Amino acid sequence: MDSVYLLLLLSTLRLSLPLFFAATGAYFSEKAGVAQIALESYLLIGAFSAASVAYFSGSVLVGYLAAAVITAVFAQIFCLLILKFKANSIVVGTGMNLLAMGIIPIVSKTLFNSTGSTPSLAAPTYNVYLPYFVLAVTIGLSYWLSEKTIWGLQMKFAGEKKLALESVGVSIIRRQWQSLTLSAFVTGLGGAVLSTALSSNYSPMMSSGRGFIALAAVIFAGWHLNRAYIVCLFFGFCEALQILLQSNAAVSQYIAAEFIQMIPYLATLLALLLLKSRFHPPAELR
Repeated sequence: MDSVYLLLLLSTLRLSLPLFFAATGAYFSEKAGVAQIALESYLLIGAFSAASVAYFSGSVLVGYLAAAVITAVFAQIFCLLILKFKANSIVVGTGMNLLAMGIIPIVSKTLFNSTGSTPSLAAPTYNVYLPYFVLAVTIGLSYWLSEKTIWGLQMKFAGEKKLALESVGVSIIRRQWQSLTLSAFVTGLGGAVLSTALSSNYSPMMSSGRGFIALAAVIFAGWHLNRAYIVCLFFGFCEALQILLQSNAAVSQYIAAEFIQMIPYLATLLALLLLKSRFHPPAELR
């Protein structure tokens, strides 16, 4: 019995990894005053980029770096439409998700002559520890940047009091552009975890709604990053639980697999509906 609990704990930590990165990305965007529902596209672009670059270079670490940079470049479309042309962030975010779903098969066909999965990666021993190291560095730098620097304070003012920021001569658009780019950069690392740590290759739609779950975690946590990580652990636990239940013959005999697979998404919905946050969103969030 103890081994079951230990397995559930380890699975929770492992499955929460991409949620931590995506929640951090969502935090930087939302605190800067821009609603972010393009996280799914960032996870997919990051996952495909990491798997492809790691396959050709033979280095998972290079794959992580490529995932972050390529995702940040991809996000410039979002930045341009939102900040330059003043488009609706929800509509553009939805379009970005669809764009990622359409463009990845085209690139995959060119590189691997396949519109489906990428070739499997060899699993070096450091693969097990690399995502945890990258996560620790990301969390540390994110906390320092958002809480201990002038840039972090200005980012928050961009989402709370734009006029106050303008009054001291700081460009709101520049701060928001930087925040959106950083959001994509960090979320792309979460995509890299999906295709190099939770799996050995990229497969279509492997984000499986994790971008939306991470966004829900940030909202439920009241736009506080440390609380968002705790909520991500809860959602990671729900995903680990559904995998454990599916592997249990006694349970799967009486409950259809489709209902068990609903657990993480049902938990997300119930959390938003029943456990409403006591906190208010950033005043300038749009």
